[in-house]
Amino acid sequence: MKKHLFLLTAAALMTALFPLRATVYTGVCGEHLTWSYDTETAHMAIEGYGELKNIADSLWWNKQVIQASSWSTSYKTYYPYNSAKTISLPEGLTKLPNGVFRDWWNLTACDIPAGVTRLPQYAFAECYALKQITLPNSIDTVGPYAFENCTTMVKCDLGKGVKYIGQMAFMNCYRLTSVRWSDCLEEIDGSIFDGEPNRAEYDQNSVATIPLRDTLFFPATFRSGKQISWCIHNNPVIVWNAKNPPASSSVFYNLYDYWNGDFIFGPDVEFVPAKLCQQVRMKKVVLPEGCQYIGAGAFASNNSLDTVILPSTLTAIHQEAFKGCTKITQIVLPERMTAVSSSVFNGCSSLARVHLPDSITTIGDNAFAGCPALDSVVLPKELTMIGGSAFSGIKLQDTLIIPDKVISIGTNAFENWSALTELSIGKNVVLIGDNAFKGDSAVTHITVWAATPPAVSEGTLADIPDSALLSVLPDSRKLYREHPYWGRFRMNDTPDSAMIQRTVTVEPAETTADFTWPTDSAAHSYQIDIYKDGTVFCRLTLGNRGQLLAINFAAPGRRMPQQNTADSSQPYTLSFMVTGLDEASRYNYVLSVLDADGTPLHVYIGDFATTGYPGVVHGGGDEVIPTPPIIPADPEAHTPGTLDNPMVNGTCPDGKCLLDGRLYIRYRGRLFDTMGRPIR
Repeated sequence: MKKHLFLLTAAALMTALFPLRATVYTGVCGEHLTWSYDTETAHMAIEGYGELKNIADSLWWNKQVIQASSWSTSYKTYYPYNSAKTISLPEGLTKLPNGVFRDWWNLTACDIPAGVTRLPQYAFAECYALKQITLPNSIDTVGPYAFENCTTMVKCDLGKGVKYIGQMAFMNCYRLTSVRWSDCLEEIDGSIFDGEPNRAEYDQNSVATIPLRDTLFFPATFRSGKQISWCIHNNPVIVWNAKNPPASSSVFYNLYDYWNGDFIFGPDVEFVPAKLCQQVRMKKVVLPEGCQYIGAGAFASNNSLDTVILPSTLTAIHQEAFKGCTKITQIVLPERMTAVSSSVFNGCSSLARVHLPDSITTIGDNAFAGCPALDSVVLPKELTMIGGSAFSGIKLQDTLIIPDKVISIGTNAFENWSALTELSIGKNVVLIGDNAFKGDSAVTHITVWAATPPAVSEGTLADIPDSALLSVLPDSRKLYREHPYWGRFRMNDTPDSAMIQRTVTVEPAETTADFTWPTDSAAHSYQIDIYKDGTVFCRLTLGNRGQLLAINFAAPGRRMPQQNTADSSQPYTLSFMVTGLDEASRYNYVLSVLDADGTPLHVYIGDFATTGYPGVVHGGGDEVIPTPPIIPADPEAHTPGTLDNPMVNGTCPDGKCLLDGRLYIRYRGRLFDTMGRPIR
């Protein structure tokens, strides 16, 4: 027995000291391709040209070679390709079959020739010894599972031509630190970095991770919308520069527990797709100039995001875009935005300051709900609608001014504003929703500029104390006193002088202008003369309640001005809309309050410009002091477009006249400009 044991040991030593004779195996692997394998060098060489045949179909590794192989264990027969460490491929190779190098456990290097355009699925799967690889620029597709279970691969350079990367391409590549893909990449088909959490030797917190330290650059050509399941850590930099991806994309959805790196938006980004970075752990968002909108839920639930810088080109942020971003402290919305969408900042519990530009016309439901740190809100002048619960649950401020253009205020809009003491409601508000001011209210003074009491429910004002003082327009006092809900508040015995308008305001648009002016109890009529470029445009004569009595145009073909509905209970202000104005033009006007004899009681002079006119325009008018008895030109008595009493040789009779192409008024020997300022 001992003798036999000695002989076996000696045989083993002889085999180790004097290895078996090197053998070279050969075979056919394509119509014009052959292969040879040297057992001594563990090198596989393929020569020829054309397409490499599929292994399963052709058994191109040769049955005779497999039978002749002497390497075997109780688990598996080791074929030549299992032992091959290197492989050389010919320049004439054009195509690789699926799984071409799968299970080449000892393969450490492989140079693919430039004629190959596609790396097929499972191409290098189970190549446990492959530590790095560089693909030629000719390859435009990396198939699914191409590098699956390459567990020692550290670096992969996909070349400059890859447009598509298939799903699970790097599955279970636990030591991968660098992945470089091309600037023409278009699509990643899902979870390319996925892994199995049950592999104990690589398990970290029960999650398989890939220690990428590279910059992952998504170029302008990238257009994929499929979610990537990221199993990575050590925080690679992600650069998103996709110019035209799908409008809704979840590429980085839920990249939270495995990543805490920098996220950079490149200069070509024109919009942020919906849900792009939802639940992504990121600290800063800086969008480039040229970006136009942010999709719904794009950054929702980013609990690390504390800085957001938006470009001036941004026109819209869609619903829930920043919902639940609990560390954002301030937001400055660009001037081009016209709406704050529903729930866009809902739950931003650290948001303390927000700038709303005057261009905002709509604030959606729950827009700023659940923002308890927000202690000051200035509502935009152009705002027309405030959604339900829009500002519910914020820290509150002591004064709230609802702008004049607001029409409706939603349910629970300002719920729990317990610090609010002063409330001012604009003149156009017609509806205030239920529980709009719900909560322990400290309101002591309400000012309502609307002539008709806004529609409210029993619960709208229920939490405001009866002791609050209500100020309304003088001739609207009776309507408010008799209202079932507004009427419970106390009023002063005399009207608040601040509620009586004393100057003219003009709100021009593209082809219209809305005039609002104070009235006089002795007024018999009102006359508005409008001038363009110093020449007569039109004259309007209105009754003491704003009804149109006469209209004269110096320029033919104009449309009839439109009269706003005038309530007979409003002698203190009147409003009249003039239509048919020219776009991007500047106008002067003289508004005269006349008695029954046509004698001016008050005269207001000002200028305004329709939309698109360059430069700054006054926009309203003040009463001329001293009040001149204006004698306006009669547009029908002269050639259209010509102003009466042109100035001659430095003299100007009392009335209207031109000086160097500009409109002036002369009264009792003194000359006034259109702002009522004395000239001489």
